[in-house]
Amino acid sequence: MAAQQLLREWPPGYGGVERVAHELASVWGGVVYSLDAQPQRRLDPDPLPVSYKRCQLSRMAIGRLLLPMPSPALLALLFSPQPLHGHLPSPGVLILLLLARVIRPRRRVTAHWHCFLHPTLDLNGRLFSLYQWLALRVVRRLSGVLTTSPLLRQELLLAGCSKENVYVLPCCLSIEQENAALMLQVNKSRSSLPLRVLFIGRLESYKRLDWLFQALVMLSSPWNLVVVGDGPKRRFFEKLCSKLIGSNSDDRVTFCGRLSEADKLEQLALADVLVLPSDRSNEAFGIVQLEAMAAALPSLAFDLPRSGMGWVGQLPSLQWSQSQEGLADVLQRLAEDSELLSLASSQSRDRYHRLFARKVWRQHLNSFGFLQ
Repeated sequence: MAAQQLLREWPPGYGGVERVAHELASVWGGVVYSLDAQPQRRLDPDPLPVSYKRCQLSRMAIGRLLLPMPSPALLALLFSPQPLHGHLPSPGVLILLLLARVIRPRRRVTAHWHCFLHPTLDLNGRLFSLYQWLALRVVRRLSGVLTTSPLLRQELLLAGCSKENVYVLPCCLSIEQENAALMLQVNKSRSSLPLRVLFIGRLESYKRLDWLFQALVMLSSPWNLVVVGDGPKRRFFEKLCSKLIGSNSDDRVTFCGRLSEADKLEQLALADVLVLPSDRSNEAFGIVQLEAMAAALPSLAFDLPRSGMGWVGQLPSLQWSQSQEGLADVLQRLAEDSELLSLASSQSRDRYHRLFARKVWRQHLNSFGFLQ
């Protein structure tokens, strides 16, 4: 049976939630409903091929909070007998999952728990904490919950979810992304080249690109950095880069902005290592980590509470603290030891094949019987 999906954004987009919904829709079919958080993006060309129907719901915006409004599309969503799968976090999505469960108690209503929100002490942080408290109580009463890593599953169990009802389904790449990345060479000859470091992501404060700058300036070996992505903090990071690195920052650091899938793949082919130094559990699984690992790049990320980022790229040959304090040391080891870098590259692709390849993802999805 086809399944309907519900999320805040418009898939496939560039974020992790949109990409996950997109890949599920490629298997499940059904309509994907969106609260259309960024309507201007809906007019952009889709970065990945779309074969399913999409429908934007009428909504009211109160700041960043999006609440659904009555409409024929909303009624069709709530009263349909088809399974419904909603992507969290989103208060609007949570409300609709609860309504769908109440209206049709026998309908299969499930949730995708993408991340735990990072608690802060300001007003927004308190509101996020209240939402998360409510969300954890709602998802316990749904037909099932998918999450992206064993670490997040354990946290959901600690929060009161039933172990029979929580399934781990790591993110996956599209067929096109996977095939292109796997065609790239595994063992790159570096000789005396600088360590080629790559960052890919939206330029927000919690991405902690500043921590990557600070780690790189501590290296005694040569390096260069390519930053792929855009966002509200781009100018801040560009200025900080010039301040920390000095007059030759333009020679060592390149800000590319957002790139097409083909251009991003080219940067993956040129790089030695991907670094994603996020400091919050809001980022719990970076799909770009999978792109890097399929392309035979080690993917360095921090081991944070309630996040699977550090788990995704863990390698037996590259033991490190997975913390801000240990980032410079592990980069120095990779810069001065070409054999270690080559081994880490091979192990990254091996880990991708074993845990994250699309055929593995499909086998896990089929084994859940999630729509029955």
